[in-house]
Amino acid sequence: MKLAVTYHSDNGQVFRQFEKTKVLKLYEIENGEVVHTELVGTMAESVSDIVGLIGMMEADGVLCGDLLPETITLLNEEGILFYSGFYEDADEAVQDFIDGYILFGPDEIIPSGEEASPDTDQK
Repeated sequence: MKLAVTYHSDNGQVFRQFEKTKVLKLYEIENGEVVHTELVGTMAESVSDIVGLIGMMEADGVLCGDLLPETITLLNEEGILFYSGFYEDADEAVQDFIDGYILFGPDEIIPSGEEASPDTDQK
């Protein structure tokens, strides 16, 4: 599996604004372990460029912070799965993903397969 993460190269965290990300960190995952990572500059002039790059990298999904509705539409049109609401260290977020945890907000981690509480802000 390949997972692209919006990446903040200054601090190693998931970059919060998908639409303004300058770097993607691509993780190759096999048998529940990260086997390779690569930093890729987006050099994007638009959100479409970033989505196109993710498609060209043949990523199975993207893990990111916040998404605008227009971005969600573009990702859906390209058939790219997305997991939003991550605001932590990128490597830790990917490990949480591998371990079956999905982050719904800055402070709440819910094991995948469980329902979020009704007052949880799901993105």
